[in-house]
Amino acid sequence: MVLKLNKIITILILLSSVYSYSQESDGPKPPKVNNYKADSSFNNFSSLRFSVAKAQINLLKKEGSLLVRLKTNVNTINRLKKAGNIDLATQVERETQLTNKAIIRAYNKEFKFCPVYFFYSDCSDSVKHKNLTGIFVDSTLSVNSSIVCNATFYLIAEQGSIYDSSLGIVSESQAPKAVEKGAASKEVAIIVKNRYFIQLHKPFPYYQKGYSIKKYGEYVKKFNKELQDFYAKNSSYVMPPEIKEFIY
Repeated sequence: MVLKLNKIITILILLSSVYSYSQESDGPKPPKVNNYKADSSFNNFSSLRFSVAKAQINLLKKEGSLLVRLKTNVNTINRLKKAGNIDLATQVERETQLTNKAIIRAYNKEFKFCPVYFFYSDCSDSVKHKNLTGIFVDSTLSVNSSIVCNATFYLIAEQGSIYDSSLGIVSESQAPKAVEKGAASKEVAIIVKNRYFIQLHKPFPYYQKGYSIKKYGEYVKKFNKELQDFYAKNSSYVMPPEIKEFIY
């Protein structure tokens, strides 16, 4: 299903060749960064990443939730409609819905580590700013205002690319202006980010390999186990005050 959708999007790119770059693109691609570790967010990175990961897994388990971001592909669909490709737009829309339903079904069946909620990508700004009212969707892909998340801490999971990140351990005060300038290395089934959509770091199990939507339940099950195993090793960890600025 994912490969089929990728083929459709490839067709879209060819069909859209008459448009300007600004119409085809979601924005300029980040520049290649060769010396990204000179960034201040990599100060004390080697030691901080272990402490931050331990704090994150404990908060996620004890008082947190996982929020899963679902794609809408609305820009692709609208461009197709504008170009008069109604049938192709309908097909992309249907494939997107089937993919999202499969993701929700996989998490509801296989994810047990903490409460899980689902939201559309067009609500990302609300999630970033902790405005969680009326944004979550149910298994029918309908926004359901009765779904409420009261978690004091949450992380984001989604399909996407993992990066050779240009960002190290970013404080909450720096996070709103932080920009990923690293290069995407590969597409994965699950990538975990903080609420500012900054990719997490090892040793947190922050991504899960995979491509097939038909096997998504297997990916989620493995992801759940890796979270549980990492928590079991670090459940007694007590977060020191000096790292609180990195946990949000």
